[in-house]
Amino acid sequence: MKKIGYLFVIVIFSFLFSIKGSKAQKILSFSLKQAQEYAYENNYSLKNSNYDVQIAKKMVKQNTSIGLPQIDAGIDYMDYLNIPTTLIPGEFIGQPGTYFPLKFGLEYNATVRARLTQFIYSGQYLVGLQTAKAFLETSKQKFVRDQMNIRDSVAQSYIGLLIIEESITILDSTYKKLSQMTDDARKTLQAGMIEDIDVEQLELNKSNLEASLISTKNQRLIAYNFLKFLMGVKDDQEIRLTDDLKFFLSNIDREYLMNNPFDYNNNISYKMLKKQEYLTLMQYKLAKTAYQPTLSGFIGTSVNAQRNDWNFFNGGASGLWYNTTNYGLTLSIPIWSSGNRKYSVDQAKLNLEKVKVVDEQLKILLHLQVETAKNDFNKSYLVFLVKQKGLATADKIYERTVIKYRKGISSSTELDQKYNQFLQAEGDYTQALFDLLKARIRLSTLLEKV
Repeated sequence: MKKIGYLFVIVIFSFLFSIKGSKAQKILSFSLKQAQEYAYENNYSLKNSNYDVQIAKKMVKQNTSIGLPQIDAGIDYMDYLNIPTTLIPGEFIGQPGTYFPLKFGLEYNATVRARLTQFIYSGQYLVGLQTAKAFLETSKQKFVRDQMNIRDSVAQSYIGLLIIEESITILDSTYKKLSQMTDDARKTLQAGMIEDIDVEQLELNKSNLEASLISTKNQRLIAYNFLKFLMGVKDDQEIRLTDDLKFFLSNIDREYLMNNPFDYNNNISYKMLKKQEYLTLMQYKLAKTAYQPTLSGFIGTSVNAQRNDWNFFNGGASGLWYNTTNYGLTLSIPIWSSGNRKYSVDQAKLNLEKVKVVDEQLKILLHLQVETAKNDFNKSYLVFLVKQKGLATADKIYERTVIKYRKGISSSTELDQKYNQFLQAEGDYTQALFDLLKARIRLSTLLEKV
């Protein structure tokens, strides 16, 4: 019995530990491409943008259904508290010059009816259907543009986080060196070989560097959470980045980006404008259809019954229902609207002319944006090379100054100067790297063929 009890306890503890282990979430690893693909599926703005496409599809179907057969049915019931009276000329009863009141109808009346209608020709319907389809295409293009914006935002956030981590790595390495130097300086001070001010200066530098580390690590947390938000990752889910800065630097493609010709016809913004121009043209055509007639056909049937007693569902002669069936055409011809239709057409035509002006404006603007983006990218590339070389030089100078300081050849003032010079070079390098990669993203997006 004791063995069974021990076995039971072991099973229970194993079960509890398995539950605890199952709650621990696995860290998700993402390359930049994987992060962008994850954002395509989970970003909050993209979800709504995709819903807009689905809504536009339903709108097309809704507009299409307007021109398909429509069937309506209804039931009318009327109870006459006072049966209507009609005056009959007295000639019918031999009393000329007088009128004889006569009640027509029965107290209880019921009608069951159904009617089918169908457009035969409607210019407004045909143009409206084309407009709805164009709106669907516009929604799809907007979704593509939103995807591109999220893709670029994820890329910038991804790269920004890597750059912050690179800064932390550099600062942390420098902090360790500075901490060791401060410890060594204290020992040297005890031996009476240096003054108090030298140690105090090192401690001040160490404190300032520690504050910079705390601030930079806080920036990393903010950048980390923002990247998760862009991707649509839940708050309690941890992620890890698998691409590094070397990967992005090896894929700069400077020659390709600088020499790749630009065609505004492949630009997503210009394509969306052309679709907007088409929608405006459809609005102009729709306004003109107000001058056109509308022809529709119908077929209807109804049955009605009249009773003095409420016995609509009784059989026999007293329960008869009388059938009526008809069909026909309805032609609606617009004749005079006191200028309403004319002014509507004039406004639509002016809106079309405005879009044409915007078309020319956007062509020029896109070319300017591309040229500016190429100049910014080329400048950022050259500045990055200079700052990269400057960081390497500042690092060498600082390391040599440290060695000289330990040997007593260099003063604490010179060491402090070279230390600040190195920190400035490190900040300039990381900023230049971020500017370069951001400029590359912008230029590649403008040159992208959609």
